[in-house]
Amino acid sequence: MGDGLMSNYDYEDDEFDTTEDTSVSTNNDLVKQLRKANKAKEKELAELQAKMGDLSKAQRERAIKDVLEARGVNKKIASFIPSDLDPTEESLSKWLDDNSDVFGLSTESNQDNVDPAQAAAYKKMNQAVNNGITADSNDDIMKKLLNAETPEQLAEVMRSSGL
Repeated sequence: MGDGLMSNYDYEDDEFDTTEDTSVSTNNDLVKQLRKANKAKEKELAELQAKMGDLSKAQRERAIKDVLEARGVNKKIASFIPSDLDPTEESLSKWLDDNSDVFGLSTESNQDNVDPAQAAAYKKMNQAVNNGITADSNDDIMKKLLNAETPEQLAEVMRSSGL
């Protein structure tokens, strides 16, 4: 009787060993899935890092462009600014002041000066006022046109008034 029990016990061990072999193959599948998921995450991380690098580069270029415009400096100088320089107004202004002799720049900041675009607009406005026809002069021109008796007088009025 004792021998029969032993054989049943051995039989159960054999079954256990068989199930263990299937769990090993399941573990291998799980490892493969984890490796595949890890590769996908690494690829996604690399793509995000590339996008972040592009955005950082664009933000840096914009900051440099803004500082150069504020100082009235040619934007082409941006290509000479070191890549390790912090793109803040203070550090860029210091770098521009330190290298002003290389680029032929004035050492003073243009922040206190008038914006060139505003100066051009002001000049254009003054020219329009100086060369323009006011309501009073418009009435005078009309009177001269109506009182012209000859074609030569009419032509003279038109020439002198800019019509």
